[in-house]
Amino acid sequence: MIKVKTFTSQLKIFHTRNELLELDQVVNGFIASGGIRKVISVSDSITSGERGEAIGIIRVITYEESGETSREKVLAKMEEKLKAWGSDIEKFRGKTDKFGTKARGKIQDQAEDLRARQELARQKLQEMKKAGGEAWEDLRAGAEGAMDDLRKAVENVIKKREK
Repeated sequence: MIKVKTFTSQLKIFHTRNELLELDQVVNGFIASGGIRKVISVSDSITSGERGEAIGIIRVITYEESGETSREKVLAKMEEKLKAWGSDIEKFRGKTDKFGTKARGKIQDQAEDLRARQELARQKLQEMKKAGGEAWEDLRAGAEGAMDDLRKAVENVIKKREK
């Protein structure tokens, strides 16, 4: 996830060099302690007083978070859902022995449909893992659609069997 952080420092006449060094230390400390994976941009802007004199500096950094970013969180959440629905599908398939031949065939067909939907969602998730940038967002929309389709199908089948 890309984020922006702003740092400020007051400037005093004849102390600017030291204040800039201190600002650099604060920013570098933030980057080091935050485990920032990538700094995308850094920009400085000077604030001025009533007479036009420089009285402060604003430094803005745009960076990419490291560790478990929103991308990894989304992927982990989707994988967790797929696993849970896979468990539900297996439970559903396990109930086929309790029914007669005609009902068993219908349940098996429904279970195979669910497994096909699950496999499609799994493939979309794998494509998403490999993608980056704008392709990631496009694939995310497709994967979320497949996941939603699977969720609705699983819930529908479970509701029907509970009746």
